Amino acid sequence: MSRVKPMWLAVLAGTMAVLLRIGESGRMNEYGRQAMEHWRLHRPTAYRELTDLEAFFTRAGEEILTQVDAMTTQLAGPDLPGEDYLDKVARLNRVRTEAEEIARAESGMFPEPEPTFEEWLQTSPQEDALIDWAWRMQAQQEGLTETSLDFDQATTDWMLPRTYLEEMTTASSPWQFWKKHRQVWEASVQARWERHRSAEMPDR
Repeated sequence: MSRVKPMWLAVLAGTMAVLLRIGESGRMNEYGRQAMEHWRLHRPTAYRELTDLEAFFTRAGEEILTQVDAMTTQLAGPDLPGEDYLDKVARLNRVRTEAEEIARAESGMFPEPEPTFEEWLQTSPQEDALIDWAWRMQAQQEGLTETSLDFDQATTDWMLPRTYLEEMTTASSPWQFWKKHRQVWEASVQARWERHRSAEMPDR
């Protein structure tokens, strides 16, 4: 029994193409809307910091669509020998779904859920690591160890003033020094948290 190309399938295919192409006329397409909803739910801080949601996600959707189209063509290849219309539609739909998954993953617009400040504190080096660094730097300065610790690198890593680190390494107790200068430390924590959040955002 031969298969005839149903009119409704042709109409549906044309309608879907138009809907996905809406982003090219300056309106957000489906990929852009999906990305925006993902950010709203899973990256709320980054989402709130965007100054023009419409423009940001419209452009992201267009970029994803362009990649999906190119990848679909590449993955689909030429028509298969003896392939009828319905079989071709089914194959192309499978290929496009695969292309969409790849494009979404490579776009950077569907990142992992945003960590909370508390989660970041638990998984990043904090005061214990800093105090350990100070003791090891003291030993290095006194020639008791062959480590190669560096003030400039520590200033960058901890986002603390060099003078703070130098004074900490000359204090009789780095721990007591840290306790007496909590305001400087708290500012460092906040600055490093902001740096972490900025690094997590896709570069757009």
